[in-house]
Amino acid sequence: MPVWHVSVSAWSRREVRSAQPAICEREAMNCLRGVGGEREWWFFNADTLIGHLRVGVTEAENAGLPPGIAVDDAGETGPERQRK
Repeated sequence: MPVWHVSVSAWSRREVRSAQPAICEREAMNCLRGVGGEREWWFFNADTLIGHLRVGVTEAENAGLPPGIAVDDAGETGPERQRK
């Protein structure tokens, strides 16, 4: 299934990457607000301190994209859940 995907890391003012998944998740949700369907997948990589949020592309969105833009995603995902 094609997905919208955003990767997020959060940095302090002292240029230190945050190890708090909730901060990254909140920012990822802001980035994907207004697109996609009702299901999402959240994964926080504790080794890299980067969060990944994926939201399924809707049929209407997919129909409006040029050919080859929406492709199946091959990255790591967390469990599927109802969108927050």
